[in-house]
Amino acid sequence: MNHLLDKNKYTKDSDPSPFSELNGPFYTQVINDKIYKGFEVAKKNCNKAMIAHGGILVAFADSVMGYTAWEKNQLPCLTAKINGNYIAPAKEGAWVYGYAEIVRTTNEITFTTCKLLINEKVIFTADGIFKILINKEGKSTSSAYPFYAD
Repeated sequence: MNHLLDKNKYTKDSDPSPFSELNGPFYTQVINDKIYKGFEVAKKNCNKAMIAHGGILVAFADSVMGYTAWEKNQLPCLTAKINGNYIAPAKEGAWVYGYAEIVRTTNEITFTTCKLLINEKVIFTADGIFKILINKEGKSTSSAYPFYAD
């Protein structure tokens, strides 16, 4: 059996963000240095058609890309932009898993892509740009960061 399809091969995220805690649980598995994340579509993730709400798919893809960018760069980063493409629905109870790839990293941003799958079939793709908050020398990449809209 493909290890990516088996929820039991993943480890439940031990320190989820408040958002992930509310919408998860989410799980992680690393194979050959590639980070895979997964979640089971719960009723709370569904729209009235009882398929995963588009918001949970884009939010999960954002988590996959952001986590991958942070881990691979070993630098904190936040989402600056994300684009999502809905290809197929995810029914309640489905195991959705995915991975991200780093396309390019500069001193201040990381470009990523992501695929979400069910049973080896792509259901969602995304690309994102992530702002690196601290450079390799430990300095902020933006003198005004963090900026909050009041």
